[in-house]
Amino acid sequence: MGQLNYTIFLVFVALLPFPQIFLRYTCVAWFVTWLLEGRFLRKLTRKDWYKAIPFLMFGIWYLWKITSGLWADNMRAYTWQLERYMTFGFLVPIGIWGVNENYNWKHICAVLAGSCVLAAGVYAFTLFWVGNADFFKYHFGKFQLQPLTADFFASNISYIKHRLFLCSVELMGIMALLYLRKNIINRLGKVKGWILISLAILIIVMLILATSSRASIISGIALFAIWMLYKLPIRRIRYRIAFLLLAGGIGLFALSQHPRMQKFDYEQLLSIRETKADHNVRLNIWGTVLDSPKDYSLYGLGAGQSIPYLQQKYKEKGFSNYARISYAAHNQYLAEWMEIGIPGLIFFILAWISIPYFTQKRARKSAIMLLTLYAFNMLTDCMWGMFDGIALWCVWMVLIRLQSDTQTKEIV
Repeated sequence: MGQLNYTIFLVFVALLPFPQIFLRYTCVAWFVTWLLEGRFLRKLTRKDWYKAIPFLMFGIWYLWKITSGLWADNMRAYTWQLERYMTFGFLVPIGIWGVNENYNWKHICAVLAGSCVLAAGVYAFTLFWVGNADFFKYHFGKFQLQPLTADFFASNISYIKHRLFLCSVELMGIMALLYLRKNIINRLGKVKGWILISLAILIIVMLILATSSRASIISGIALFAIWMLYKLPIRRIRYRIAFLLLAGGIGLFALSQHPRMQKFDYEQLLSIRETKADHNVRLNIWGTVLDSPKDYSLYGLGAGQSIPYLQQKYKEKGFSNYARISYAAHNQYLAEWMEIGIPGLIFFILAWISIPYFTQKRARKSAIMLLTLYAFNMLTDCMWGMFDGIALWCVWMVLIRLQSDTQTKEIV
């Protein structure tokens, strides 16, 4: 049963860069086989409880979401969100009792990295050979070969998999490759090893740039800056912060030169609540959220209530198209504020901060990477609005726990 449980987890990891249709079923199968394995019967030590604190924090947050049903108006939206967030409940016992001895975090990283490179090729091939009008209606009528231009790829990739979640997984794939670089070099030799690593990273970076996901590019720059900070023989925190700010400034400057950013009206940021129908969509949404904070600041609207609430607000402001599409808050922090209030939002942030704080030193860098990736991406989208984001968080948390538990020397 232990080998079956690990095999299902590897399948779960391999499916991360692909559409989420099978991810839910694989996640449930993974948890069921973990229960059948009987790991929860072993006696726990104080050290086990210490390592499980971040998992427990998110478990409490999930219970808070369940409790919020007492004042939720739309029970259908409430149950829908709890079902989607059930993975947080699954991970609490796994975080407490851990997984079996078959789990190897370097092996998992290898599967993730290979899957990310494969996904880049699959998406490029698919969008090149299939005419988008026919393909995205899920039937093959008139076949029309279309050139794979950057604009065509960026505008159509999200029909297959949302580009923010795809790029987040691909960034994880790069981190996995960097963690494995010494293993690869030892096996293939220095020249062949670096050629393979560089080629794989180049393919992944090209995919991220082709999606034109600004949030992913910024978070990628931040991840790279943090990685480089750990390589510097400087221990004083002020130098690390200065270098991170410099790297972020350079990255933002380069990003501002991107054609899509040239169309952005920065003046709107100064009057975010002054929303108009022809302005930036996210600014319209955030402005709508900030219109009536008195409605939810104290204890929130309840789990899953943010979208029904926003639909009504969109109609009041004349954004009928937004209401028809059921736009979410496009910001995880705002969504949490709306659903569980300011106290809940504060606890949510503390739960995230607990990940690196309660992680062993050898895995703390990985925890900071996870925190950085999600912290940036949660600013522009609800990372847990789709199961892709929840699955990504689940895998990375398990990897951090495994990396912390391993007795071998960490490859960094």
